[in-house]
Amino acid sequence: MTKTPHFPPAPEAASNPPPQAANHDHDEIGARPVMRVRWWQSVLVVLVVAGFASGLFYGGWLPKARQSLALEHDAGEVRRTLPRVQVTQPQPGPTETVLMLPADIEAIEETTIYPRTSGYLKKWFVDIGDEVRQGQLLAEIDSPEIDQQLRQAVANVEQLNARKKVAETRFKLARLNLHRIEALPVGIRTQQDLEERQAEVEVADYTVKVAEADIQAGMAELQRVKELQAFSKVYAPFAGTITARTIELGQLVTSGNDLAQSLFRLSRTDTVRVIVHVPQMYAPSIQPNQTAELVVREMPGRIFPGRITRTAKSIDLQTRTLLTEIEVANPDGLLLTGSYVQARMTAKRDNPPVIIPASALIFNSEGTTVAVVDDQNHIQLRDVEVDGDYGTSLGIATGLSATDRIVVNPGDRLKEGQSVTVESSEEKAPAKTASAR
Repeated sequence: MTKTPHFPPAPEAASNPPPQAANHDHDEIGARPVMRVRWWQSVLVVLVVAGFASGLFYGGWLPKARQSLALEHDAGEVRRTLPRVQVTQPQPGPTETVLMLPADIEAIEETTIYPRTSGYLKKWFVDIGDEVRQGQLLAEIDSPEIDQQLRQAVANVEQLNARKKVAETRFKLARLNLHRIEALPVGIRTQQDLEERQAEVEVADYTVKVAEADIQAGMAELQRVKELQAFSKVYAPFAGTITARTIELGQLVTSGNDLAQSLFRLSRTDTVRVIVHVPQMYAPSIQPNQTAELVVREMPGRIFPGRITRTAKSIDLQTRTLLTEIEVANPDGLLLTGSYVQARMTAKRDNPPVIIPASALIFNSEGTTVAVVDDQNHIQLRDVEVDGDYGTSLGIATGLSATDRIVVNPGDRLKEGQSVTVESSEEKAPAKTASAR
């Protein structure tokens, strides 16, 4: 029979370890024991930290973030509600401006021919468009009254000559009688007879002198009537062109009153005179002998050179312009008097204007203004003085500087001090050298 080995029972202390040793592992002899953390404690710590973070999030950062977003949203709304404007800067204007001004062509010499005697038009020898030379016969006037006056004046002179002869004969007789009295002895003649004969001589002498004066007056009247009769023939005072005939055959003409009927209008047009009204702003630079050019719309591409001959040296109070005359040679007669043309001349400016778009100008009851945006994007309405019109651009003499930011299309909605939003793109106002109109 086999015997089963017998092992003594283990001590009770070994089967039930101490409570404090239940939570420690002894990996090595003498090592520090490691504490085991229960899982629910870790969860508790995580929850506490999460709650604290949530409190910070919902109680501090989130309201501030929402407030910041709200402020940004409000700022965006304000920016969207502010007027958006496009700005540009004025450009310096040219120191020389080519003026293209309206002008009128006049003849260098022109006159209206009136009758200098009364009568009926007997005949006219020229008509409109005819070239005449100086002294050429233009018309004849039949003046029967003048003819009658001439015959009367001739008869009057003959009568006066006869009276003079009578006076001269009486003077000779009186002087002869005086000589007879003087030849008598003193005892026979009396002093009274001598004095009477001397007085008769003096009277006869004065009678002759009066007759001579009457003859001179009669001759003057005769000459006057002859000249009136000579005026029945109308002659050209200078060479030129007949531009008007205002009389017909048989028509009554009179002279010496305001109601006299004109006969012809005569113009010399080999050189024409061009009348230009230069604006006051350019008047100081317009001087005699300055060159100019004439542009006629009906003859494109044709330029007629001329020269400024004189100015009025005075600004017209009604138009604020300087009356200027330009002489242009017209040998071919292409420039017709009375025509509307354009005169081109150069004006120099010591203080040139600044150039802005024409759309930037504001017209209202307060005057002419331009909207300027300052550094704080506020609107300033500047009073300006327009210096020149260049079509799409304007010249401004006062009120703006080259550094100003002006609103290109302000309309009538902008007010003084109003805040605006400036668009990033800028449009430059082109500097102009074109003609001012």
